[in-house]
Amino acid sequence: MAAGTVPAHPDSPAGLPPHLLAGAMRRRFWGVFNCLCAGAFGSLAAASAKLAFGSEVNIGFCILGVITMATTNSLMWTFFSRGLSFSMSSAIASVTVTFSNILSSAFLGFVLYGECQEVLWWGGVFLILCGLVLTHGRALPHKQQ
Repeated sequence: MAAGTVPAHPDSPAGLPPHLLAGAMRRRFWGVFNCLCAGAFGSLAAASAKLAFGSEVNIGFCILGVITMATTNSLMWTFFSRGLSFSMSSAIASVTVTFSNILSSAFLGFVLYGECQEVLWWGGVFLILCGLVLTHGRALPHKQQ
């Protein structure tokens, strides 16, 4: 190797400078982070809607639930659009949001309603996680235009 050259990352095209590679990794991190937040806010919106429109609900809880639902739904779409702009592809963003929403819904269902999921349900979540890992592993280090 010649003096002053830096070896390229194995997943990157030959000759990609290190500062561009670091930028691609930063974009990937922020894409995943925003998509995870979008999934969590989506499940919060669903939980607040269930609380607001459940049977025998006080009118104050109903109003608070609708306001919370509208706010968290807006935050979900904001984070999802930011996640799309940072992600390597829309497929990665969609799968990440779906995975985050499923896990957040399971957690909120357990905390708020005492729901426990079956083994088959967790098997499906595991398969979604495997697909997410495969999708992220095949992503290019730079965004295709």
